[in-house]
Amino acid sequence: MRREDLARAVADAVIDVPGVARLHPGTGVEVATLFPGGKVIGLRLSGEAVEVHLVADRVPLPPVADEAAAAARRVLAAAGDGRDVRVVVEDVEASAVERRAHTRSGSAPT
Repeated sequence: MRREDLARAVADAVIDVPGVARLHPGTGVEVATLFPGGKVIGLRLSGEAVEVHLVADRVPLPPVADEAAAAARRVLAAAGDGRDVRVVVEDVEASAVERRAHTRSGSAPT
C-alpha cells in the first residue's frame, strides 16, 4: 500500500471512531504525513510509531484515545505494518464537556 493511501486509510478509520471530532495539526511543528501532491494533517507515519493527534467530542478521554489507537492499529495490521500507535488528544470540544457536566448534575442540556 502506498504511503498516502495508508495515511488516508488510518485517518479515515480514526475519524470514524465515536468521540473523535477530527484530526488536529498539533501544537508547534505541524503533525502531518506528507506525500507528493498532498498531506494528511494530524497523522505522522514516520518513525517507529504512528502518531495520531485528535480533537475529541466525547468524554471521558481515555476510551476515545484507546478506540482511536485500536482503529489505527487495525488498518496498519491489514497493511502488514506492525508499528505502535500513539494517540494525543490535543483538544476537547466544549459541547462534550458541557454534556458531561449536565449528565453529572442530573440536569438536561439546554
